[in-house]
Amino acid sequence: MLRFDLNWARSNIGCKVNLHLKDGSVIVNVLITNAVKSKHESSALYYTIPLRNKFGKVHLREIAWAERLDSHLFMTSSVA
Repeated sequence: MLRFDLNWARSNIGCKVNLHLKDGSVIVNVLITNAVKSKHESSALYYTIPLRNKFGKVHLREIAWAERLDSHLFMTSSVA
């Protein structure tokens, strides 16, 4: 991905991604819940970590790129 912007963030609301930040850290397996543009602040991305019930906010300028996760990798099957 060449550029992470507000349109990409809005198009992926409801998707699970890994957020790679410009400082080299990674926020793993987050669900994008909202992406907003504010007049007073820069654009922000709101996310939740489903397994821990934690919520967070990160500014779009801090995100280098995002890796969309395949939902089929997380599906489990029960063997009877």
